[in-house]
Amino acid sequence: MGEGTEDPGPVKVGSIDHVALAVPDLDSAISFFLENFSAEVSEAVTLAEQSVRIAFVRLANADIELMEPLSRDSPVGRFLDRNPEGGLHHICLATDDASSAHAASAARGLRPLNIPTPGYHGRPLFFLHPKSTLGTLVEIEESEQETEDA
Repeated sequence: MGEGTEDPGPVKVGSIDHVALAVPDLDSAISFFLENFSAEVSEAVTLAEQSVRIAFVRLANADIELMEPLSRDSPVGRFLDRNPEGGLHHICLATDDASSAHAASAARGLRPLNIPTPGYHGRPLFFLHPKSTLGTLVEIEESEQETEDA
């Protein structure tokens, strides 16, 4: 820590928001969850800026994000090159404040891969390099803020 730099403390997270699976075929993955688990699955959405098509399997306590790459040179496409059947891509932890969590991550040497930017839900998120998080890509996403009824 440099002079005048205050340690922001630990990265504050509250829950698992979702677990993301990279899949070679999103439509087949959606069918798999519908047919085998009777799960509720969102509509598929294309996120061109992230080079993926995604859908969310809705569970009571967290979601499963299904991601199909739009390009083989995208991060998810490269993941599938190494894991052709697909598999666990990342876990997403919820935080109340992505900016504070980002500062705390950097201060602890957890190697943020990007600054907090709006994700699919419009909330700020960032990723931590797997080499600093026990070999698992970790996404930190600001949770939806609940509003008080007036």
